[in-house]
Amino acid sequence: MRDIGSRITAAAFLSVFIALFIFAQPSSAVDITSHNLNISVDIKGRKITGTDRITPGKQAKLGLYIRQGSSIDRVLMDGKDLKFSVLGVRTGVNALNIDAPEDLAGKTLEVHFHGSFQSPAEAAESVKRGVAFVEDGVIGEEGVFLPSGSFWFPQEEKSLALFECTVALPAGYTAVMEGSSQKGGKGTERWKAETPLDGFDLVAGRYIVTQEDYKGIGIYTYFFKDEKELSRTYISKTKGYLDLYQGLIGPYPFKKFAVVENFLPTGYGMPSFTLLGSSVIRLPFIPDTSLGHEIAHSWWGNSVFVDDSLGNWVEALTTYTADYLYERNKGEKEAREFRLNKLRGYKNFAQDGEALKDFIDSTTPSSRAVGYNKGMMVFGMLEDAIGREPFEKGLKDFYRDFAFRRASWKDLREAFEKASDSTLGWFFDQWINRSGGPSLMPGSARAIKKGDIYEASFTIKQIKPAYILDLPVLFKTENGEVLKKVRVKDEAEEVKVELASRPVSVEIDPGYEVFRILSDEEMPPSLGACLGDRNGVIVTPGKGDARQKYLAASEQLSKDYNLELVTDAMAGVQDYLKYRSVFILGAGGENAFYLLAAQHFSRHASITGDTFRVNGKAFGRDGSAFALAVKNPENPAKTICLFASGLDKEKTFSSAKRMRYFSDSSYVVFSGDKVDKGIFEGKKLQVDFQK
Repeated sequence: MRDIGSRITAAAFLSVFIALFIFAQPSSAVDITSHNLNISVDIKGRKITGTDRITPGKQAKLGLYIRQGSSIDRVLMDGKDLKFSVLGVRTGVNALNIDAPEDLAGKTLEVHFHGSFQSPAEAAESVKRGVAFVEDGVIGEEGVFLPSGSFWFPQEEKSLALFECTVALPAGYTAVMEGSSQKGGKGTERWKAETPLDGFDLVAGRYIVTQEDYKGIGIYTYFFKDEKELSRTYISKTKGYLDLYQGLIGPYPFKKFAVVENFLPTGYGMPSFTLLGSSVIRLPFIPDTSLGHEIAHSWWGNSVFVDDSLGNWVEALTTYTADYLYERNKGEKEAREFRLNKLRGYKNFAQDGEALKDFIDSTTPSSRAVGYNKGMMVFGMLEDAIGREPFEKGLKDFYRDFAFRRASWKDLREAFEKASDSTLGWFFDQWINRSGGPSLMPGSARAIKKGDIYEASFTIKQIKPAYILDLPVLFKTENGEVLKKVRVKDEAEEVKVELASRPVSVEIDPGYEVFRILSDEEMPPSLGACLGDRNGVIVTPGKGDARQKYLAASEQLSKDYNLELVTDAMAGVQDYLKYRSVFILGAGGENAFYLLAAQHFSRHASITGDTFRVNGKAFGRDGSAFALAVKNPENPAKTICLFASGLDKEKTFSSAKRMRYFSDSSYVVFSGDKVDKGIFEGKKLQVDFQK
């Protein structure tokens, strides 16, 4: 799904009333606007010139926008020039006011425009967490990236439309857009989307194209290099994902799927293709993880479009039907670990974050933890509440009813209510409309023998206001383990269960199936716990070669996670260990602050001049980099982390950026292409029975 900045709101536009500006809100695939674009790209000049022939739907009246870096040259209707003006409505975007008849049914507007765009080097300044969130288009010798969300051509706000585009490029460049293509005249390509879309993106580069047809679907790779093995891998994996989702959801909605390489480190899913940066596309785990996630977006977000007036549900459902599904298919152990990691990520970055109804896009670690982590868990609890068969029926019915339309959380609720013949208003209200989540505190437990059985009881407390929860509870008894499910709904509640043998202890939610705020005791030390602490600090070497080696890494981490950056020579820096989470860059001989914390790291790992030992494994420090997290013994709610590298400064920076993929880990070691990682276990949410 596209994730390119924010679009202008209708409210902002309506605050500046212009009589002939009325918004089109197409509601069907028949009565919608169509765009017929003719674009010429000047790579060296970083410019485009174009014409957009816009035909409104039968009832549509246009509200058009274009980026402020572009200019409108002419607007015509029936061959005659129309008067027009532009009005800035937010940073980077202009509204186009056209002196045209109020009723445009059956008419075609011809809008001539041109624009200049930033270079790839300028766009690189917008890169955060290793992924580009680029709000404006980019043109350079490396290629072209004109995202629909940048309003690179005149388009409506949150409307669905049909698109065609003829694009002229310099020799050697190939375009990729939504839909299907055919060669046009000399140096041109013709792209046409066969279905309504919520935007049209233009990507181009010096591509080597590989294609295979599979069950009537064209599968393509667009790579900058001739990498046959990599291409075969992506095409083969794509076939498997298409089969999976056509069985789970419904027919694949497009005629092609393309894996496209980008010169920026993007990870986007557009209708009929995914755009992956060069640094992303070659990571060995991407075909088994992120590729499937982006293909799942072909259904969720790129054919059933999001109506985010009640929040963005797309990333939650995509994560559940992609990333989580893959782990669940491996086995219950992997599924449990995935759920636990999502709960840990939420605790680290968003335990007081926004409600799902307020989540729009994942531009920060906090918003991502809400939209992906909490959202994924909500769909897991929903499936558990109504059953797998009704859940899967609800998915199919929802897709069938809303393909190429916009849908909201409300539409999802109604689909699952119908599929399960149940009322789910209470469920969606507490999980979608409320921020945060339940915190569970088990109290005293006792057991009374009554004849041949034991009546076991324990208390559960929740922070006000309480949630309605179906809690799995695991009783360890003298004769084995017994798993029960109990419903709690009050701030303090006594739970009673009958057991055949005397209970020893009870563990709450042992499989981490319920979305909740993990207790501090349940949380193991992790890199994310430090990076997600809003009061955290990064301590970097203050001078010498060590400062130069870690400087870029420290600045990137500070930028990505909004953490304070200080040096080991700063007065009073030692006091940070008493009340803050601290991320130390550089070990012995590199960072003086490390000496203050070395004893804390020694509880989990051994760090010598040439070796790093952790979890029974030894790694040579020369030629590798490692990160390690431990609880701060002076303040167990805080975390101390260390990142140390035996690499040059460029590879040190690259390794530091890779840490974002392993924020749930307690340690990670980068040795060339090999990665070792692990987690130091936290405590269970458990209480022992009184003897």
